[in-house]
Amino acid sequence: MTHKLAKSSGDGPALSARKQPRGQGCGGCFAWLFAVMFLGAGCAMFYYMALRPWYSMLQAQSWAATPCTVISSELKANDETQQLVVVFKYTVAHKDYQSDTYCFSSMSSNTANNWKRRALRDHPAGKQTNCFVNPSNPEEAVIERGWVPDMWWGLFPVPFLLVGGGALLVAVGVIRFPQSNATSRWQPASRVSSAPVASVESSDLSDSVDGPVTLKPASTPLGNLIGSLFFAAFWNGILSIFVREVIQKFRQGQVVGWGWFEVVFLIPFVLVGVGLIGLVFYSLLSLLNPRPTLTIDSAAIPLGGLLRLSWNLTGRVSSINQFRIFLKGVEQATYQRGTDTTTDTEKFAEIPIFETNEMFEMSEGSAEVVVPGDSMHSFDASHNKIQWTLEVHGNITLWPDVSASFPITILPKPLREDV
Repeated sequence: MTHKLAKSSGDGPALSARKQPRGQGCGGCFAWLFAVMFLGAGCAMFYYMALRPWYSMLQAQSWAATPCTVISSELKANDETQQLVVVFKYTVAHKDYQSDTYCFSSMSSNTANNWKRRALRDHPAGKQTNCFVNPSNPEEAVIERGWVPDMWWGLFPVPFLLVGGGALLVAVGVIRFPQSNATSRWQPASRVSSAPVASVESSDLSDSVDGPVTLKPASTPLGNLIGSLFFAAFWNGILSIFVREVIQKFRQGQVVGWGWFEVVFLIPFVLVGVGLIGLVFYSLLSLLNPRPTLTIDSAAIPLGGLLRLSWNLTGRVSSINQFRIFLKGVEQATYQRGTDTTTDTEKFAEIPIFETNEMFEMSEGSAEVVVPGDSMHSFDASHNKIQWTLEVHGNITLWPDVSASFPITILPKPLREDV
């Protein structure tokens, strides 16, 4: 008697049609939200930081030079940044006007401050100089109508535009990642079966499946904290520039008319920033959770085989109200509908392994479960993917729950043949 293992080949397993595609689901919604938020933030920043000052600078090239007198000049310190403020007066058509706009850049920055100091030194109070006045609106005037170093900040939103625009093109299907030449015509099914196409001797896999293996989690609490902290700092760091300007306008009483549109426009972005800060604190609290360690008796288990596992839970185990371990199978299918590429994800198996409310049973123990023989083995191709994981959940009252996912490998079902 010779033991052989069924081995699937080709682009994917034979799957039965279950129902019409539902679209991209939660993953698609998140992709749309990510694209719209990034592109919206990039467009807003690019308008206020680049287009508006650059367009004004071009218009001002035709403005009339008019004598003016500097009333006051100073560098206003806002936190760690400095803003140049030069107040001057001028006369147009026998009418006196006053302006505090030295140039078209309203940025407060802590970089390239040398030009601000030079401008401050060259425009002391009482100095007679020239300003440039808008002939169609004499109330609008500047002393420097050309380029200043702070205008380089107008290029800062470009990464937002590229990332958001690229993500939006991917979400609508204009850009598709390369796939194999064969076009998948199947859709995910809630129950799958494998069709043996080729076989290999079991001895070929014996070296990779024998021996106890300590599983690695798909993600760690520390990794989640670093990721959320980076994203929150990046998002809120950019957003703070615009929030600071709005606060300054409130203090100066300049939020009137269309100024309120800027306030309303920023509200959803501020809410996202607050949510990201909350995610950071949630991830930080998760660091204090008990840490599970899972060990299985073999690196890979065949369909119909016995999965033996042991676990160890360290930390504040007494905080857990309910503890459970289960085996989960997820199917991911990518197919084309017209010119669109759609991805569906469906959970086709959830098999309980262990569940308890007793603290002494949570700390450590062992259990075993039979992997369903009529299910599907682990598979990863260009159009579909079958992934099995061991899930560990611990419910904690008024605290982030213990949640860890451990990917495992499920082999095709062994077939016995007489030699």
